[in-house]
Amino acid sequence: MNASINGLISLYAAIFLLAGNGYFAKGISIEVLDITAYRSIFAALALFLFLSIKRQKIALSSPSHYFLSVGLGLLLGIHWVTFFYSMRISTVALGMTVLYTYPIITVFLERLFFNKAIRLYDILVAVAVLVGVGLMATAGSGLDGGNVEGVLVGLLSAFCFACRNVTQQRFMRGYPAYLTIFYQVLVVGAVFLPFVNIGALTLVEQNTDNLFKLLLLGVFFTALPHSLLANSLRTISAKSVALIGCLQPVIGTVFAFILINDQPSVQVVIGAIIVLTGAVSETLKPQRIS
Repeated sequence: MNASINGLISLYAAIFLLAGNGYFAKGISIEVLDITAYRSIFAALALFLFLSIKRQKIALSSPSHYFLSVGLGLLLGIHWVTFFYSMRISTVALGMTVLYTYPIITVFLERLFFNKAIRLYDILVAVAVLVGVGLMATAGSGLDGGNVEGVLVGLLSAFCFACRNVTQQRFMRGYPAYLTIFYQVLVVGAVFLPFVNIGALTLVEQNTDNLFKLLLLGVFFTALPHSLLANSLRTISAKSVALIGCLQPVIGTVFAFILINDQPSVQVVIGAIIVLTGAVSETLKPQRIS
């Protein structure tokens, strides 16, 4: 029971930070690929410093876990890039809606990895949460401008995120969360850094404000929330983490109301209530890992 509570605290803290991620990153005036690379490098440096202070052993217990960490890092990096790309080629509404198919994908992946029975309740809650997110995302401008390519790229993003979470839970539960995330963001940074448009020296000389925001983004909106998310996956099933994680757009709506006085429409409120209902049902009885 205490393990589940600890996992839930970590999960809600991660959701809160990730919900504000977009608002913070919006003020950084460089390309998405550059943001992804530099936030990952700063996150890796912050986690390395944390590991050094704690005198935590950085070596993994099995050579195969290094290859697995590379795979998890690639899944995380592809998820980040495809999510933003799906919104760029279609609409933000479509990108958000398609991303939150990942709880449904997670249910089937848990069946594959853990041989868990697919319960009708899980499917119904996942679909209800997707409908709620869809209502929130399509309020106002709706899905105008959406296209098939945007949906396919969004589904790839959702699949990568679900696959990364389930694989992390299945094979890396024995490690501290911040250690597994250190390797993942290090991989993301190493893979994307050669393709950035703005070099590190140019970034420093061009705009110190961007550098400072990237540092905060890497430490407080990448390293910290993803370590907390990984910690929750040590005690709570990936399916429950996915469903509760759908609170991100709800919290984002609250942020928009507080920070920029963006009044939510009736449709947004109805969608938020549906998502909250699904999240509460999973919070009250989160599925423990067998």
